[in-house]
Amino acid sequence: MCGIAGYQNLTNKQTTIDRILLNRMQKSLTHRGPDGSGIWKSDKYQVGFAHRRLSILDLSLAGKQPMTNTEETVIVCFNGEIYNYQALRQQLKTLGHTFKSRTDTETLIHGYEEWGINFIKKLEGMFAFSLFDTKKQELFLVRDRIGIKPLYFSTQAGYLSFASEIKALWQVPWIKKTVSEIAYHHYLTFMVTPAPYTIFKEVYKLPAGFYAKVDAKKSLSFHEWYTPITQLSRQEKKQFDNENFCIENIRRLLKESTKKRMISDVPFGAFLSGGIDSSLNVALMAQEIGKVKTFTVAFSDGPESNELEWARLVAKKFDTDHHEIIISEKEAFEFYDKMVYHLDEPLADCVCIPFYHVAKLAKDNGVTVVQVGEGSDELFFGYNLYAQYHKIYNRFWRPTTYMPVISKDLTYKAAKKFLSKKTHLVDILHNWSHDRHLFWGGAIAFHEQEKLKNFALNQHDPHDMIVKKIYSGLQQIPDSHTIVDYHTKKLKALDRCPSFIKQITYLELKQRLPELLLMRADKMAMAASVESRVPFLDHKLVEFALNIPDHLKFKNNTTKYILKKACEGIIPHEIIYRKKVGFAAPIVRWLKQDSYKNAVQQWVLKNYESMTL
Repeated sequence: MCGIAGYQNLTNKQTTIDRILLNRMQKSLTHRGPDGSGIWKSDKYQVGFAHRRLSILDLSLAGKQPMTNTEETVIVCFNGEIYNYQALRQQLKTLGHTFKSRTDTETLIHGYEEWGINFIKKLEGMFAFSLFDTKKQELFLVRDRIGIKPLYFSTQAGYLSFASEIKALWQVPWIKKTVSEIAYHHYLTFMVTPAPYTIFKEVYKLPAGFYAKVDAKKSLSFHEWYTPITQLSRQEKKQFDNENFCIENIRRLLKESTKKRMISDVPFGAFLSGGIDSSLNVALMAQEIGKVKTFTVAFSDGPESNELEWARLVAKKFDTDHHEIIISEKEAFEFYDKMVYHLDEPLADCVCIPFYHVAKLAKDNGVTVVQVGEGSDELFFGYNLYAQYHKIYNRFWRPTTYMPVISKDLTYKAAKKFLSKKTHLVDILHNWSHDRHLFWGGAIAFHEQEKLKNFALNQHDPHDMIVKKIYSGLQQIPDSHTIVDYHTKKLKALDRCPSFIKQITYLELKQRLPELLLMRADKMAMAASVESRVPFLDHKLVEFALNIPDHLKFKNNTTKYILKKACEGIIPHEIIYRKKVGFAAPIVRWLKQDSYKNAVQQWVLKNYESMTL
């Protein structure tokens, strides 16, 4: 894992690429790569790269970045891990390529030389990187299939500036901090700004499965290079209806994914909450290496959020080298300033607090790489909230599809009077009566009607041409239904009749998972200089899971049914079928305490002048 940054002059006016600015950019990312730094720049080509290194593979100086080929015509600045790099390396060697290091980074250079930018389709892993081709004078910015690694950019003042974190962009003088009203509006809905927006106007995040290209004429374009939707033949669909077929393949794909994510030249371990996902990670890792280092976090003042006993049961079962940390409200709030700094933009998820502390626990115990369980619930229908939406859809939404609009509207207006205190139900009825989508995401803060009532929002942001280039057809209006509708239409263009559960999964893959859950994992782990790997989000497993029929994901009123069946015989039965708790912090309890309220008030007063929101 590393940090990347850089910029390219997109104007016709020649300038000097400033090494001092590049140096500032890389220094702001030191936490992402404390093991080294590097800069490459060219006044001739008007581009510069900066890099921070967290050494994982080939710890020697041969792994230093930015990395070039022998002729210095291909330059790469890379953040992430390529899990199949050894197979690609062997293939490239047979094609005549010679390697100077044992890194996965060098595979990108030779892969590009051999196959062009389409080589990214051969990569298995998590990545965000920049690549410059001096012969073609083309620059590429690439983000991985699922969006595990972040990549931010801006085109302000005629420069394409980019970085792993927004804070690096503030190091160049031409980028201005201005809050985007439309992004703020979406943040109030999703608890995070949806790609390609960030909370800052004209600062963007490259969506998952996209790459950006600047050609020799300095023209910027965006390309979606991956979608998880695959087309099945009739025979394949029949296979997926077989429960044993799905169980066997889930086990096979998870074993392969876990094994791939254990490549490392530094110590690695796993976060262990005692739930299905982390326990399965540990069990599969133990099959490969025996003794696994495990790390658990709990709260001294939040027993409803603690799973210590379950984690200890798993640690004992698989004889792990187990470590625990207990944090209180005091430690949580002391981390607040640092959390805000590392997140860069608002991300309303209290899990950031325990995630950082367990990552730091791992680092303090000599571990640099950890496996985490993100993505499992989204792929396998693991939340009770999903089940509630599924029930509403089947019992109410679908049967009234062809009900006249006027009848829906009258029903909504009549029911609204009796449900004034149940804003969630009022919003569902409003969406139903206006032929809008039922499910918007697994974490919704404020609904549209609530925002109109409680927030003074300026609705006059100009039309953004970069957003239009990336998501052509997205309505740029202050209505978060547009985000949901855009992704749903994209899905239906690939799959004419997706089931409701498939729509839920796809929407989570395009929005909440990459921009909230994976960003909290990336930012909080990297704040402790730790690399987090997500075996449930191997793209082969993602594609397989999307084709599992609904009746095997949610069966006998059991969420995550098929994954639970796949876990049988691998992890303890009581772990599989216990009540789901979830990885969280006792934030509700804290917010009710006067001490916490006063601490928050003092923090706001202290930081008021420097706040951007």
